[in-house]
Amino acid sequence: MIPESSPYRLLVEGSDDKHCVIHLLQRHGVDWDMPGRILPFVHDCTGFDPLLSSLGVSAKSHERLGVMVDANADLRRRWIQMKEGFRRVGITLPESPCIQGTIVPGIYPDWRVGVWLMPDNRSHGQLEDFLGRLVPGGDRCWSYAAETTQRARGLGAKFPEKAISKATIHTWLAWQENPGLQFGTAITAEYFSVDSPEALSFVDWFSQLFS
Repeated sequence: MIPESSPYRLLVEGSDDKHCVIHLLQRHGVDWDMPGRILPFVHDCTGFDPLLSSLGVSAKSHERLGVMVDANADLRRRWIQMKEGFRRVGITLPESPCIQGTIVPGIYPDWRVGVWLMPDNRSHGQLEDFLGRLVPGGDRCWSYAAETTQRARGLGAKFPEKAISKATIHTWLAWQENPGLQFGTAITAEYFSVDSPEALSFVDWFSQLFS
């Protein structure tokens, strides 16, 4: 795998994000073990706040810096947090995130910074919403998983409204040939499709940023 000393880095909020990125890009032909190829070290920041706090140091230390975070319930607020974090080190993000993923100049010539807001740079949501769009079209268990998850809340299931997409994706994964795989492993097992518009846009953003 890519050493932590790589001049390229991708910051993510958690281990699920990290393994989803690695396995999705593997499905698109990225060889993380290829000698001599510079690829980003994917850094699990163990949460949004530590990621936000690390932006300044990361922007000064890496020729290519990517940031992948969940929009959650307030995409605009999340974008303002990204803008302010980078503004402190002299990097200007646009007023709104680019739909195909944002890429701007870094603090030195030929350096770049990129930001991707899960799921698609324009919608509220998170990694699980992105994965939901990678479920193969016509999968009848997917619609039933969504229905069952909603019914479970009505029966007293404890997860909050904001976690519906997370509960739905885990319910669906529990019904696969090998139940309960982690997200990244499920991508490699081809339970998810990787040619949806969202997946292709993310791969293209990654390629442009780290090429």
